[in-house]
Amino acid sequence: MVIDRFFIHYKPPTQYIYWGENRVDVYKRSDSNKNLKKSNTFENVFLMGITSDEFGVIAKELPSVDTGVVLNSSQFIFNIFEFEKIPFKEGLKRDLVEWRLKKVFPENIDDYAHDYFKLSKDRILSILFKKSLKEKIENLFAESGVPLIYMGNSTVEIMNHLTGKKELTPDFFIEVDKGLSMAVFLDRGIPYYIRKFRSDQAAGIAGEIVKTINFVKNSYAKVPRSYSIAADPADVDMQFIRDELSTQALQPLDMKNKDPMFFPREKEM
Repeated sequence: MVIDRFFIHYKPPTQYIYWGENRVDVYKRSDSNKNLKKSNTFENVFLMGITSDEFGVIAKELPSVDTGVVLNSSQFIFNIFEFEKIPFKEGLKRDLVEWRLKKVFPENIDDYAHDYFKLSKDRILSILFKKSLKEKIENLFAESGVPLIYMGNSTVEIMNHLTGKKELTPDFFIEVDKGLSMAVFLDRGIPYYIRKFRSDQAAGIAGEIVKTINFVKNSYAKVPRSYSIAADPADVDMQFIRDELSTQALQPLDMKNKDPMFFPREKEM
Protein backbone atom coordinates (compact mmCIF):
# COMPACT_ATOMS: atom_id res chain seq x y z
CA MET A 1 0.00 0.00 0.00
CA VAL A 2 1.20 3.47 -0.86
CA ILE A 3 -0.84 6.57 -0.05
CA ASP A 4 0.61 9.54 -1.85
CA ARG A 5 -0.10 11.93 -4.71
CA PHE A 6 -2.32 14.41 -2.97
CA PHE A 7 -2.26 17.46 -5.17
CA ILE A 8 1.11 18.03 -6.81
CA HIS A 9 3.73 15.35 -7.23
CA TYR A 10 6.69 15.59 -9.57
CA LYS A 11 10.34 15.53 -8.51
CA PRO A 12 11.82 15.84 -5.00
CA PRO A 13 11.69 19.45 -3.78
CA THR A 14 14.91 21.25 -2.87
CA GLN A 15 13.34 22.53 0.33
CA TYR A 16 10.31 21.64 2.44
CA ILE A 17 8.01 23.63 4.66
CA TYR A 18 6.25 21.87 7.50
CA TRP A 19 3.15 23.87 8.44
CA GLY A 20 2.04 22.87 11.91
CA GLU A 21 -0.46 24.11 14.47
CA ASN A 22 1.12 27.50 15.02
CA ARG A 23 4.48 27.50 13.33
CA VAL A 24 6.27 27.01 10.04
CA ASP A 25 9.50 24.99 9.96
CA VAL A 26 11.77 25.28 6.92
CA TYR A 27 13.98 22.33 5.95
CA LYS A 28 16.71 22.52 3.32
CA ARG A 29 19.05 19.97 1.80
CA SER A 30 22.66 20.21 2.83
CA ASP A 31 25.30 20.64 0.14
CA SER A 32 27.22 17.56 1.22
CA ASN A 33 24.32 15.10 1.08
CA LYS A 34 20.62 14.84 0.36
CA ASN A 35 19.49 14.87 3.99
CA LEU A 36 17.09 17.58 5.10
CA LYS A 37 18.09 19.93 7.89
CA LYS A 38 15.91 22.48 9.67
CA SER A 39 17.11 25.95 8.72
CA ASN A 40 14.47 28.25 10.16
CA THR A 41 11.32 28.36 12.29
CA PHE A 42 8.56 30.97 12.23
CA GLU A 43 6.41 30.99 15.36
CA ASN A 44 2.79 32.11 15.76
CA VAL A 45 1.96 31.42 12.12
CA PHE A 46 -1.60 30.13 11.70
CA LEU A 47 -2.65 28.69 8.36
CA MET A 48 -6.30 29.68 8.61
CA GLY A 49 -5.69 33.36 9.28
CA ILE A 50 -2.44 34.15 7.50
CA THR A 51 -2.44 37.02 4.99
CA SER A 52 -0.35 37.50 1.85
CA ASP A 53 1.75 40.13 3.61
CA GLU A 54 2.41 37.85 6.58
CA PHE A 55 3.42 34.98 4.31
CA GLY A 56 5.59 37.41 2.36
CA VAL A 57 7.74 37.86 5.47
CA ILE A 58 8.38 34.11 5.48
CA ALA A 59 8.89 33.95 1.71
CA LYS A 60 11.67 36.55 1.91
CA GLU A 61 13.70 34.01 3.87
CA LEU A 62 13.12 31.28 1.27
CA PRO A 63 15.26 30.86 -1.83
CA SER A 64 13.24 30.63 -5.04
CA VAL A 65 13.73 26.89 -5.51
CA ASP A 66 11.34 23.96 -5.89
CA THR A 67 9.45 23.73 -2.61
CA GLY A 68 7.17 21.19 -0.97
CA VAL A 69 4.74 21.98 1.80
CA VAL A 70 3.51 19.35 4.25
CA LEU A 71 0.53 20.27 6.42
CA ASN A 72 -0.42 18.78 9.74
CA SER A 73 -3.82 17.11 9.99
CA SER A 74 -5.72 19.94 11.65
CA GLN A 75 -7.73 20.79 8.52
CA PHE A 76 -7.95 17.26 7.08
CA ILE A 77 -10.91 14.93 7.58
CA PHE A 78 -10.20 11.19 7.59
CA ASN A 79 -12.64 8.29 7.26
CA ILE A 80 -11.93 4.60 6.85
CA PHE A 81 -14.81 2.75 5.22
CA GLU A 82 -15.32 -1.01 5.05
CA PHE A 83 -17.27 -2.65 2.23
CA GLU A 84 -18.25 -6.21 1.46
CA LYS A 85 -16.91 -5.72 -2.05
CA ILE A 86 -14.99 -2.85 -3.65
CA PRO A 87 -15.57 -2.33 -7.40
CA PHE A 88 -12.58 -2.60 -9.68
CA LYS A 89 -13.63 0.26 -11.96
CA GLU A 90 -12.53 3.64 -10.66
CA GLY A 91 -15.81 5.43 -11.40
CA LEU A 92 -17.87 2.85 -9.52
CA LYS A 93 -15.38 2.91 -6.66
CA ARG A 94 -15.65 6.70 -6.33
CA ASP A 95 -19.46 6.54 -6.45
CA LEU A 96 -19.44 3.96 -3.66
CA VAL A 97 -17.09 5.98 -1.45
CA GLU A 98 -19.03 9.22 -1.96
CA TRP A 99 -22.32 7.45 -1.26
CA ARG A 100 -20.95 6.23 2.08
CA LEU A 101 -19.36 9.60 2.81
CA LYS A 102 -22.64 11.46 2.34
CA LYS A 103 -24.16 9.30 5.06
CA VAL A 104 -21.68 10.53 7.69
CA PHE A 105 -20.51 13.92 6.40
CA PRO A 106 -23.00 16.80 6.74
CA GLU A 107 -21.24 19.34 4.50
CA ASN A 108 -21.15 19.67 0.71
CA ILE A 109 -18.49 17.29 -0.60
CA ASP A 110 -18.04 19.49 -3.67
CA ASP A 111 -16.38 22.10 -1.43
CA TYR A 112 -13.57 19.67 -0.66
CA ALA A 113 -10.65 18.11 -2.46
CA HIS A 114 -11.46 14.44 -1.97
CA ASP A 115 -8.80 11.76 -2.23
CA TYR A 116 -9.38 8.12 -1.43
CA PHE A 117 -7.08 5.12 -1.35
CA LYS A 118 -7.79 1.40 -1.34
CA LEU A 119 -6.12 -0.02 1.75
CA SER A 120 -7.13 -3.66 1.42
CA LYS A 121 -9.71 -5.81 -0.33
CA ASP A 122 -12.51 -4.39 1.83
CA ARG A 123 -11.19 -1.09 3.22
CA ILE A 124 -10.83 2.42 1.75
CA LEU A 125 -9.31 5.54 3.29
CA SER A 126 -11.15 8.77 2.42
CA ILE A 127 -9.44 12.15 2.94
CA LEU A 128 -11.10 15.56 2.64
CA PHE A 129 -9.41 18.95 2.47
CA LYS A 130 -11.12 22.29 1.78
CA LYS A 131 -10.62 23.38 -1.83
CA SER A 132 -10.59 27.02 -0.72
CA LEU A 133 -7.70 26.32 1.67
CA LYS A 134 -5.77 24.42 -0.97
CA GLU A 135 -6.22 27.35 -3.36
CA LYS A 136 -5.17 29.80 -0.65
CA ILE A 137 -1.89 27.96 -0.12
CA GLU A 138 -1.21 27.77 -3.85
CA ASN A 139 -1.92 31.51 -4.20
CA LEU A 140 0.36 32.41 -1.28
CA PHE A 141 3.26 30.65 -2.95
CA ALA A 142 2.45 31.99 -6.41
CA GLU A 143 2.29 35.58 -5.14
CA SER A 144 5.58 35.17 -3.27
CA GLY A 145 7.44 33.76 -6.26
CA VAL A 146 8.42 30.55 -4.46
CA PRO A 147 7.70 27.52 -6.72
CA LEU A 148 5.35 25.03 -5.02
CA ILE A 149 5.69 21.56 -6.56
CA TYR A 150 4.39 19.32 -3.78
CA MET A 151 1.61 19.47 -1.20
CA GLY A 152 1.05 16.69 1.30
CA ASN A 153 -0.20 15.68 4.74
CA SER A 154 2.04 14.72 7.64
CA THR A 155 -0.06 11.82 8.94
CA VAL A 156 -0.25 10.21 5.51
CA GLU A 157 3.49 10.64 5.00
CA ILE A 158 4.12 8.76 8.26
CA MET A 159 1.79 5.98 7.10
CA ASN A 160 3.84 5.71 3.92
CA HIS A 161 7.10 5.45 5.82
CA LEU A 162 5.76 2.69 8.05
CA THR A 163 4.25 0.63 5.24
CA GLY A 164 7.53 0.84 3.35
CA LYS A 165 9.68 -0.44 6.21
CA LYS A 166 11.15 -3.93 6.20
CA GLU A 167 11.39 -3.84 9.98
CA LEU A 168 8.55 -4.56 12.38
CA THR A 169 5.87 -1.86 12.21
CA PRO A 170 4.01 -0.68 15.33
CA ASP A 171 0.40 -1.59 16.07
CA PHE A 172 -0.33 2.14 16.23
CA PHE A 173 1.45 5.45 16.08
CA ILE A 174 0.79 8.80 17.70
CA GLU A 175 1.60 12.03 15.91
CA VAL A 176 1.76 15.07 18.20
CA ASP A 177 1.95 18.70 17.08
CA LYS A 178 1.41 21.10 19.97
CA GLY A 179 -2.16 20.47 21.13
CA LEU A 180 -3.16 18.28 18.17
CA SER A 181 -2.70 14.51 18.23
CA MET A 182 -3.43 11.84 15.63
CA ALA A 183 -3.77 8.20 16.68
CA VAL A 184 -3.48 5.76 13.77
CA PHE A 185 -4.00 2.04 14.39
CA LEU A 186 -2.42 -0.44 11.99
CA ASP A 187 -2.89 -4.07 11.09
CA ARG A 188 0.36 -5.29 9.51
CA GLY A 189 1.06 -1.73 8.43
CA ILE A 190 -2.43 -1.05 7.04
CA PRO A 191 -4.51 1.59 8.89
CA TYR A 192 -7.92 0.50 10.13
CA TYR A 193 -8.78 3.22 12.67
CA ILE A 194 -7.83 6.90 12.89
CA ARG A 195 -8.72 9.31 15.66
CA LYS A 196 -7.93 13.01 16.01
CA PHE A 197 -7.97 14.61 19.45
CA ARG A 198 -6.67 17.69 21.25
CA SER A 199 -4.82 17.99 24.54
CA ASP A 200 -2.06 20.38 25.59
CA GLN A 201 -0.58 18.19 28.32
CA ALA A 202 1.30 14.89 28.20
CA ALA A 203 -1.01 13.45 30.88
CA GLY A 204 -4.06 14.34 28.79
CA ILE A 205 -2.51 12.84 25.65
CA ALA A 206 -1.62 9.62 27.46
CA GLY A 207 -5.15 9.39 28.86
CA GLU A 208 -6.70 9.84 25.42
CA ILE A 209 -4.40 7.18 23.98
CA VAL A 210 -5.46 4.67 26.63
CA LYS A 211 -9.11 5.55 26.01
CA THR A 212 -8.61 4.98 22.28
CA ILE A 213 -6.84 1.67 22.84
CA ASN A 214 -9.79 0.43 24.90
CA PHE A 215 -12.17 1.51 22.13
CA VAL A 216 -10.10 -0.41 19.56
CA LYS A 217 -10.06 -3.51 21.74
CA ASN A 218 -13.84 -3.44 22.15
CA SER A 219 -14.79 -2.38 18.62
CA TYR A 220 -12.20 -4.18 16.49
CA ALA A 221 -11.26 -7.13 18.71
CA LYS A 222 -7.59 -6.21 18.35
CA VAL A 223 -5.04 -5.89 21.14
CA PRO A 224 -2.32 -3.33 20.33
CA ARG A 225 1.04 -4.28 21.81
CA SER A 226 3.49 -1.82 20.25
CA TYR A 227 3.49 1.83 19.29
CA SER A 228 5.61 4.69 17.96
CA ILE A 229 5.52 8.42 18.65
CA ALA A 230 6.20 11.07 16.01
CA ALA A 231 6.68 14.41 17.73
CA ASP A 232 9.04 17.30 18.27
CA PRO A 233 10.47 16.83 21.80
CA ALA A 234 9.77 20.53 22.37
CA ASP A 235 6.04 19.91 21.87
CA VAL A 236 5.43 17.15 24.39
CA ASP A 237 7.04 15.17 27.22
CA MET A 238 7.39 11.90 25.31
CA GLN A 239 9.03 10.09 28.22
CA PHE A 240 5.98 10.76 30.39
CA ILE A 241 3.75 9.28 27.68
CA ARG A 242 6.02 6.23 27.34
CA ASP A 243 5.97 5.70 31.10
CA GLU A 244 2.16 5.87 31.16
CA LEU A 245 1.81 3.49 28.21
CA SER A 246 4.22 1.01 29.80
CA THR A 247 1.52 0.39 32.43
CA GLN A 248 -0.63 -0.92 29.56
CA ALA A 249 2.02 -3.49 28.55
CA LEU A 250 2.80 -1.53 25.38
CA GLN A 251 6.24 -1.71 23.79
CA PRO A 252 7.68 1.42 22.11
CA LEU A 253 9.23 1.03 18.66
CA ASP A 254 11.63 3.66 17.40
CA MET A 255 10.77 5.14 14.00
CA LYS A 256 14.25 5.69 12.61
CA ASN A 257 14.63 7.70 9.44
CA LYS A 258 17.28 9.96 7.97
CA ASP A 259 14.70 12.73 7.43
CA PRO A 260 11.63 13.70 9.48
CA MET A 261 8.88 11.08 9.12
CA PHE A 262 6.33 13.65 8.01
CA PHE A 263 8.16 14.27 4.72
CA PRO A 264 7.70 12.00 1.67
CA ARG A 265 9.81 8.96 0.97
CA GLU A 266 12.12 10.23 -1.74
CA LYS A 267 12.04 7.12 -3.89
CA GLU A 268 8.32 7.67 -4.48
CA MET A 269 8.69 11.21 -5.75
